[in-house]
Amino acid sequence: MFKQVKNKFINFDYVQFLKNIWEDFFKFPLYIMTHPFKGWEDLKFDKKGKYHVAIIYIFLLVITSALQITASGFLVSLPFVGNYSIVRTFFLITVPILLITLGNWSITSLFDGKGNMGEIFKVIAYAIIPLVWVGIPMTILSNFLIQEELAIYTTINSIGVFLTGYMGLFGLLVIHEYGLAKTLVTIIATIVAVAVIIFVGLLILTLFQQVFGFIDQVYNEFIMRNS
Repeated sequence: MFKQVKNKFINFDYVQFLKNIWEDFFKFPLYIMTHPFKGWEDLKFDKKGKYHVAIIYIFLLVITSALQITASGFLVSLPFVGNYSIVRTFFLITVPILLITLGNWSITSLFDGKGNMGEIFKVIAYAIIPLVWVGIPMTILSNFLIQEELAIYTTINSIGVFLTGYMGLFGLLVIHEYGLAKTLVTIIATIVAVAVIIFVGLLILTLFQQVFGFIDQVYNEFIMRNS
């Protein structure tokens, strides 16, 4: 058993493994960034976009956000680091991504969009990659900045946000095979759909809380009468 495992490690093609990591995690996202139409077409039609890459980058964004809050320089750090929870950051990132995916899919299904839910998810996940690429080095750099250099920090972070919006816009445009105007309309409608989903979710949660509260009150009253 040990010998078989050892042989697998010895015979493992590490060069090809590293090449795949470069291709999937860096080269193809960079290609999408510089060639948005062709890049997103390759993701949609040639299946070059990978779910594991999308999921890993979402987790990397969680880690990046955690580092920005807890490890940034004092000039840009937030005052509530002591109460920080990475679980809260995880939900603040993953839940909006899932809501946007669901909201955009529900809207574009009505607008004859050609993209499925999986493709929408990958577009959103790949679009956040600039936030990771910019966020980690900027967090490190922020510890060495002086007051006069904060404009550089803000500008580079703004570029990351712009690239995320730019990639997301063209990604949705290509996978749904829309024009620019229709894409912008569906994005606005997606925001409305997400707000509706949140409202309905909160409404259902409140209803369940009231039902459980009523059941708990009836149960306690029953116990008191029979005690």
